[in-house]
Amino acid sequence: MMLTFATPLWLAALPLPALIWAALRRPQSSRRTSPGAAALLHSQADLLARLAARQQHAVSRMPWLWLAGCMLLIGALAHPQWTTPNTASDYYGRDVMLALDVSGSMRALDFSIDGQPTDRLTMVKRIVDGFLDERRGDRVGIIVFADDAYSLAPVTTDKTLLKQVLDEVANGTIGEKTALGNALALAVKRLRDRREEARVLILLTDGTNTSGEITPEAAIAMARYYHVRVYAVGIGSQERAAFPRGKMQTAEFAELPVDDALLQHIADATGGRFFAARNSADMQRILHDIDKLADVPVTDERAWLRRDIYALPLTAGLLLLLGAQWRTTRQILPASPVI
Repeated sequence: MMLTFATPLWLAALPLPALIWAALRRPQSSRRTSPGAAALLHSQADLLARLAARQQHAVSRMPWLWLAGCMLLIGALAHPQWTTPNTASDYYGRDVMLALDVSGSMRALDFSIDGQPTDRLTMVKRIVDGFLDERRGDRVGIIVFADDAYSLAPVTTDKTLLKQVLDEVANGTIGEKTALGNALALAVKRLRDRREEARVLILLTDGTNTSGEITPEAAIAMARYYHVRVYAVGIGSQERAAFPRGKMQTAEFAELPVDDALLQHIADATGGRFFAARNSADMQRILHDIDKLADVPVTDERAWLRRDIYALPLTAGLLLLLGAQWRTTRQILPASPVI
């Protein structure tokens, strides 16, 4: 358990009451009026002189009650909270980031579903959808990349959100090239605040790095620094594959080889594994193998139970200000009635 503040910037105003008191304080005149002269002006000159002296003494003293009350009110504005770890946030699993390649080459028709030719991205989405259904304890996020990399969903256990995001993924929405280095770097950025032992990136791509400002080597260095394990899955065959040209045109066959060497290097350098997905059966087996990775105990350090306690300094501050006002009144008014 520890004390935290939701709006800690207010604490910078703590010295303000003392500064205000010092600025408003004025040196009192040392000139005194003789009793004889005062008697000509007022019949209670002696009483007024005593009251003036008492008031001057009161003003010269530090108003501790008032200062403490003001500081407590400022502390209440800072919104203090008691925070305790939420033991319910402990779980066994991994923090998984899925990086999906949506470049132009993912249109290649070298997979099949129910005997029908299927493009690479559709196959990936179908397998990932089933992969999400099997999550028990894992937290999953999704990024996509082509000419650049973009985050679609943060690391979460909300399967409904993840499936909605996955359903909207399509080819050609962010370009035709492959910013592999940018994708790796963005995934590392999204995972670096998670528990170190649980950080996993599943990279699903069919191409080599052809775009982006970050090179694969720089991104690998980032992944190693933040201990992100990369499981690279090369999507597609190394042979000629049908490639659609348009709705009214017949598909043409082209060679769209997967850069296995680069993906193998990324996996080895980060402590992960490389998988070659040449057909639908390979995709099923690969994600099944990834699913068998050992779970690790994870504590979400950001999951804290917070209890607001700003009412305590607020109430204490108001009571001290009332006490300061009452004390000031007693100092000014005479102790006994004047007859």
